[in-house]
Amino acid sequence: MSGISHQSAAACLVVLRIGADHRVGGWAKTARKDRDWDLVLSPYQDIPDLPEFDADAVIPLPGGKWEALHAIFTDRPEMLAGRALIWLPDDDLEGSADTVARLFAIARAQGLDLCQPALTPGSAFSHFVTVQHLLTNVRYTNFVELMAPLMTPDVMRAALPQMKGRAGAKGLDFIWHRFVRAPAGARVAVIDAAAMAHRRPLGGALAPAMAEKGRDLEDERAAFFKAHLGPRYYRTLSHGHDGPLGRGLVGRASVTLAGVLTVLLTPALWRKDALARAAKTLWAQITRDIWQGTR
Repeated sequence: MSGISHQSAAACLVVLRIGADHRVGGWAKTARKDRDWDLVLSPYQDIPDLPEFDADAVIPLPGGKWEALHAIFTDRPEMLAGRALIWLPDDDLEGSADTVARLFAIARAQGLDLCQPALTPGSAFSHFVTVQHLLTNVRYTNFVELMAPLMTPDVMRAALPQMKGRAGAKGLDFIWHRFVRAPAGARVAVIDAAAMAHRRPLGGALAPAMAEKGRDLEDERAAFFKAHLGPRYYRTLSHGHDGPLGRGLVGRASVTLAGVLTVLLTPALWRKDALARAAKTLWAQITRDIWQGTR
């Protein structure tokens, strides 16, 4: 790993698992001289445009994202030393270098231990809590998705054992908020002011690839949920915010209002499936009868 520069004691590190059909041509191809974060590429296929990336290091590995990340950080623990944050995005997040710089700056300024960029409203998404809201810059949540987690080295070290041998690591994003510092409710967030697009259909090629090897990702997910969440029903929620509506951890009413306005004013969210996901989240925030947050 001699290519890693450690420009400063608080440098951020991006480790990008990448395939041939990636969609990260913007931010990830930022020239080394134009960025203040380190980039490690971990290809799982041949990448035709690999020379266009000004990466600090390249670590080819087969398999799924999370078992590969487990191997990378277990074999090279020094990669976490002196880091402020570690970002582990999927290879289909589209955005600019400015957006990534803003993501890192906000996370550090807010003292976040675990966060992610919001997804632009036209994105393919699984959880409404990850979709960019109007009138908020940062939303404190009880959930950060596997798609693009940004975390401190301490959270990464705590989460590493849960990645071992798990291609998809499904379910890990429902528990890793447990590894942040107190007050936990102020350490986990979705950053609306640094939104990125996710246009590739959900699901991807990992499940079929693992099925060919006799591994079922849904069975993996079910076993993980049984072991770590038991019979409890978990709803992903926003419980506070920082933005034009004000600031506060006790901000369910205004952050829910922001969610409602986002749906009403964003035609891209009027699809039946998107509306259903949004409605479930917003109703849970209003009733809070199934809240399982981190405060």
